[in-house]
Amino acid sequence: MKFSAQLLLTTLSKSTTHISIFVLSIILSRYFTKDDYGTYLHIQLITNLSVWAFLLGIPHGIYYFLPKSENQRAYVMTVMGLISSIAIIVSGIIAWTSDGLSNFLSNPRISDLTPVLFCMILFQIPLTVFEPLMISTKRVKEFAATQLLFNALFFCAVAIPVMFDCSMVEILWWLAAVYAFNSAVVFYFALTIAFSFRGKQTQGEAFSLAQQIRYTLPIGLSMNVMELSRYVDKVVVSNQSNAEDYAVYTRGAMEIPVIGIIANTLDNLMMPKFIEAYKNKNIDEILDIWHGAIRLMAAFIYPSCLFLIFTAPLLIPAIFSDKYASSVIIFQIYTLGLLSRISTFDIIMRAIGRTKAILWITLFSVIVNLILTYWFMSLWGLMGAPIATVITMLAMRIGYLKAITGYFDISLNAVFPWASLGKSLLASVVSAIPVFYMLSWNINVWILLLSMGVAFSAIYLVLIRVLDSLTERDKSSVRDVLPSRLKWVV
Repeated sequence: MKFSAQLLLTTLSKSTTHISIFVLSIILSRYFTKDDYGTYLHIQLITNLSVWAFLLGIPHGIYYFLPKSENQRAYVMTVMGLISSIAIIVSGIIAWTSDGLSNFLSNPRISDLTPVLFCMILFQIPLTVFEPLMISTKRVKEFAATQLLFNALFFCAVAIPVMFDCSMVEILWWLAAVYAFNSAVVFYFALTIAFSFRGKQTQGEAFSLAQQIRYTLPIGLSMNVMELSRYVDKVVVSNQSNAEDYAVYTRGAMEIPVIGIIANTLDNLMMPKFIEAYKNKNIDEILDIWHGAIRLMAAFIYPSCLFLIFTAPLLIPAIFSDKYASSVIIFQIYTLGLLSRISTFDIIMRAIGRTKAILWITLFSVIVNLILTYWFMSLWGLMGAPIATVITMLAMRIGYLKAITGYFDISLNAVFPWASLGKSLLASVVSAIPVFYMLSWNINVWILLLSMGVAFSAIYLVLIRVLDSLTERDKSSVRDVLPSRLKWVV
């Protein structure tokens, strides 16, 4: 299978995961009380952090060791043994410390949910090796199909209980049961892969456990820090407020899934070209490709950011119900962080091998976010957390920029196509003016939002053409991934 087809399949499977989670968040925010929903989110927060915090980099090590291993069968069995041991130990530790976690997160209900929390962690940790195992053995089609099944089961495990008016605890148990099934499927595939190597002669290398740990542990620590950076604000908000406030904050501090999906697609379009230019040590070409990536990202991110900020007073209550009207300002502040997300900073850092810099910059951002969130919440309450997060994201991206420009020995001014950025921002601001005046229209909210979207998009597309903020090559890159019926848009 071609690399492009593999990339498409894995991207689609991951996209369905994000979309499922977003749709379920809409369902549950309407179905649960804010206290129940906040508690549900606390369980997910603890689970997510626990699943990724103690993996020691084992899943990422599979990509490196499995194809090169002398005894691939033994390697797969060792990995599954290690990941199972980690699952048992971590879930046990979390269950044992659940009272302390309950106090730290200011939610006494967590202690009562220790059994389901134990099962959620126990059965989710083995799932982390599924993708690397399948991709390393070139079973991408099976991975994508199975991942779609997992996503469907995950969705049904929440949607069906809601239809039968089940409680929050019952829904968590349904999810635990689905994770148990998924984990059994992963073990089945792992054993199938392991025994498929029986009798095969390979000219690989023999890797000791110590060698594997030396390779995977630094990666694991880096990934732990990066994963923690995603949750710092949510942990602090939980510590400084109650379950209801946490539910309000989480519904505001989010990204609409389609934005991340399209942004990642643009990354994937430009990165192979960047890597090829980097191999050839052609700095001018690297800058040219980087400028193209920034122009494309800005042409999408800027209008999305402005439209979401202006429509948030209608959009958030329409999606999550009027219970979450107070999430609007949090969402607007959080969305401002998109303005600095106009380049693939961390991916470029990996491409040029500056992985240590990524670790230090991310660790610094975690510490800064922790300090600022506590400080700003003491000043402005719940609203202080998104302000701290946006400032931290900006500082982190500036840190990446300094490292990249220092490596290439270029100035910050040389990185950005300022004229193009200015044109995209101007087109976005002008397109948002009619949206602002349409806020007062007294019609059905969904018809109003649709009308706003049509008006904003039409004006923006006209202005972006008139102002000529994209080059012909940029437009061609976008047309390559659009269906034939939509190529005229660009």
